[in-house]
Amino acid sequence: MDTTAIDLDAPLIETCKAHPEVKEIMSKAGFDEIVKPGRLETVGRFMSMRKGCSFKGIPEEDLVDSLQEAGLSVKGYEKKEAAPEPAAAPSDQPSAPATAEERTAELGQLVKRLSDGEDFETVRDQFVRDFASVSAEEIAQAEQDLIAQGYSLPEMRRLCDVHSSLFHGRTDDECTLTFGDESVLPKGHPLSVLKAENDEIEKRLDVLAAHTLEDDADRAAFIDEFCALRQVKPHYAKKEELLMPLLESYGYPGPAEVMWGVDDEIMHEVSMLAKAATPDTLSQFEPRIQAALKRMREMLYKEEQILFPLCQDHFTKEDWYAVYRDIPEFGFSFIASAPHWLDADVWAGLEAKKAASQDIEAGTVKLPTGELTLGQLATILSMLPVDLTFIDADDTTRFFTNEGKVFSRPLSCLGRPVWSCHPPRVQMVVRTLIEDFKSGKRDKMEVWMPKGGVPTRVQYLAVRDKDGAYMGTLEIVQQFGDVMEHLAEPSAPRPHPFP
Repeated sequence: MDTTAIDLDAPLIETCKAHPEVKEIMSKAGFDEIVKPGRLETVGRFMSMRKGCSFKGIPEEDLVDSLQEAGLSVKGYEKKEAAPEPAAAPSDQPSAPATAEERTAELGQLVKRLSDGEDFETVRDQFVRDFASVSAEEIAQAEQDLIAQGYSLPEMRRLCDVHSSLFHGRTDDECTLTFGDESVLPKGHPLSVLKAENDEIEKRLDVLAAHTLEDDADRAAFIDEFCALRQVKPHYAKKEELLMPLLESYGYPGPAEVMWGVDDEIMHEVSMLAKAATPDTLSQFEPRIQAALKRMREMLYKEEQILFPLCQDHFTKEDWYAVYRDIPEFGFSFIASAPHWLDADVWAGLEAKKAASQDIEAGTVKLPTGELTLGQLATILSMLPVDLTFIDADDTTRFFTNEGKVFSRPLSCLGRPVWSCHPPRVQMVVRTLIEDFKSGKRDKMEVWMPKGGVPTRVQYLAVRDKDGAYMGTLEIVQQFGDVMEHLAEPSAPRPHPFP
């Protein structure tokens, strides 16, 4: 027996390790995904050539011919003479999509039919008939196309869970993201961290599902555990502000436009219900609570089977290093911390040294009321009891100080459009405000809010030069907790600070 022959039923990762040339042969034969970063190490662990031919609709004989033309032998394969195909019976059923464009178009139509209210099972039956599997990229592109065609974003968000349930059990990456395998995703890799948080979220959802709600004690425990789900916010914030803006730069704004909006809706509903529900009123709110829990569980699926694989396919090594560096800015959900990723730590250290090596002490800034070295100016800015963010005239985030950490500010936001730092529901407000600043319609806006129970003022100021030309927008965030404490103290004579 030829032990070097290719086994069509062996995992692709093993075949490609033994015969590296197979990867290029398969790519040319129509298996485009095999050359994508990380795809062979994930999907290739369970996918064989024979399964791949079945999923992609590529004749097995054609692939074998390509292998044999390259001088490779195929284990146990005997080429059969093609039998004449019987004449196809007339059918009213449309043919399954063949090209990538046809697949994307039909996926979009299936999603649209669901959004338009068609019966889920009817649409699902056609999907199962026509698609052996779909990739995260195809799903994203289908929804992206609908958005580009002007399909309502609120409607897309409203039925986002229904859309994703259509694809359950059919994504290429279903159950294949081997988060525990350090050869694929090292400890500390952002996707490993997000997956660890998802595992904890799922445990809490399972605990909530197990409650019987038959007595006051169980209802009270249920509410306590439900209220704890508000800690999911840092998890959502990391994917929204670290992953989604990067995906948008690679041509996929859909996740930010749809998934970020769904996250906001989930968090708003959970927060409202956590404040309103009591053991006595739980029966009144239980349907809404169960709906929120279902949406949260569905979001786990969308992240692991659509968002994360899409990021894997497009992000560079340096992209992942930058995401890893910024993760601590947002904190963690249901895990105490994340393991260190040595390669990313080395990269972050080198980047910090690179910035520090630009000797900011050497320059001097001359101002109308004096002058400062750049080092003095940077230090003074970092000591001010306010957080500052400057957006330039091209709507790009250029600078921030964040000593108070009222709002998270990752370094990766620098150089990006300001819109990418805001959820879809407030983007129009931000755009309108900046347009008003540019046109001269107004020069400032002020918002007060109880952030974390502390009185907080957010000021937006138009920055103009001496001739009145718009230079950018300055955001000033200040909390007044200590001020309120001092004002609440009874006034008493104080000794002079100097003798």
